[in-house]
Amino acid sequence: MLQVLTGTQKGRKLKVPKGRTIRPTTSRVKKSIFDSLGDISDCRVLDIFAGTGGLGIESLSRDAAHVTFIEKGTSVFKILCQNLTTCGFLDKATAMCSDYAQALRALSAKGEAFDIIFIDPPYPLYATHEVKDFILAAAPVLSKSGIMVIEHDHKIDDAPPGFDRTTKPFGGTHVSYFRRSGEE
Repeated sequence: MLQVLTGTQKGRKLKVPKGRTIRPTTSRVKKSIFDSLGDISDCRVLDIFAGTGGLGIESLSRDAAHVTFIEKGTSVFKILCQNLTTCGFLDKATAMCSDYAQALRALSAKGEAFDIIFIDPPYPLYATHEVKDFILAAAPVLSKSGIMVIEHDHKIDDAPPGFDRTTKPFGGTHVSYFRRSGEE
């Protein structure tokens, strides 16, 4: 069961598709992520590979100013929109049914910048992409003092140039936090 952990929508159950089409972030991992982030009120958030919106909706429940969701799967995107409606967050959300790379290019072209970027790709994408590929793709829309949070299924030992990394393992899931280091 997927639900909002705290904030204005605490305990709200979120719809998820049947089967294995998505891999929602577990409550334990989600709690750790938000404990690490601290107060996110008034932050602009980007939720890439949003699935049913668990991380972005948790952000809105914790008073984030606005969340932009990117989800490619049309059936999952419909559930994401239902969850936003149920939680009453349509006025603080932008939902894009798009490939993440196209969506990031469009957001960058519009000059968008985000304080927090969640990246939770389907693990099979790691067969062809590295963590750094996702970080570098999202870097143009990260605010100067922003942070990227990415979930991955394997250990990593480095960060792309210009970023510092901290990683926390959770069994088969690792969560890495990337901030700009000031070095290019």
